[in-house]
Amino acid sequence: MANRKQHRAIAERRHIQTEINRRLSRAFRVAKIMHINMLHERSCELSNLYSSAVFSYLADDLRELQQLIQQQNKLH
Repeated sequence: MANRKQHRAIAERRHIQTEINRRLSRAFRVAKIMHINMLHERSCELSNLYSSAVFSYLADDLRELQQLIQQQNKLH
């Protein structure tokens, strides 16, 4: 029984770490795409709607990332 709990805990830690890595990678890609879009924009200004949507998306994702990190710390 204890062995089963250990395996479950290990699997949960791996899942959380995988999710953290996935979200960090996604945030990096979104920021990189936004940077490229800014470089290609003629007036160097993206629409306010585009910028606010991207930053809102990143903020939500990073908030969830912070929760995952806190959850991971509780498991250690």
